[in-house]
Amino acid sequence: MKKISAVFCIIILSVFFAASAFAANENAYFMIDTNLATAGYQGIDDVMDIGAKAKVGFALYAMNWQNAKGFTVKFEWDGTKAEYRSGDSSAEIVDDDETINGAEITYAEENNILSGDIGSLPVESSDGLYSEAFFLKGAGNISGPEGLVFLAVFRTLDAFKTSDALTIKASLTVADENGNERFLGTRYFHVNMSVGVEEKTWGEVKSQYKDF
Repeated sequence: MKKISAVFCIIILSVFFAASAFAANENAYFMIDTNLATAGYQGIDDVMDIGAKAKVGFALYAMNWQNAKGFTVKFEWDGTKAEYRSGDSSAEIVDDDETINGAEITYAEENNILSGDIGSLPVESSDGLYSEAFFLKGAGNISGPEGLVFLAVFRTLDAFKTSDALTIKASLTVADENGNERFLGTRYFHVNMSVGVEEKTWGEVKSQYKDF
């Protein structure tokens, strides 16, 4: 009887720790912002009047993160309309001058939400698809519950016109210190396609993500 009780306790503890691990970052999500001249999330996610060979881009911002040792970004779009600019994209933002999203701006400098020595590995790369994983090489965690995750920059191709529309799908997965991953869902960046921007409650945001 004692042996059965011990086994039962082990099973209960295993379930408890597994549930605790899965619960990490359970309220985490992310947002897209295109106001790159102002630090932090501003709540804008579409740009208009973009023509050929023009840079467009957005920043991903973490919201309600509890802890993280890494994350993976994934972007999907129509590769016949735009190309991903790996040299302009980054896990941090420096205060360079740039013409992007139809305006000449100076980037607002921002550090990544991961606080420490960050490494990266490409996951997938092809026309219309790019994915990259980022991770802390040693000690460290996040600087706070909210912060910059990634700056993604694209450039429209030669035949792209202001009458053309482009949608870029951005997905994000976060990993904690134990390697437990949580898919945070998908957001959309629109070029030459106006969409309504509304303030969302956490419940409304969470309901969009079936993976929760």
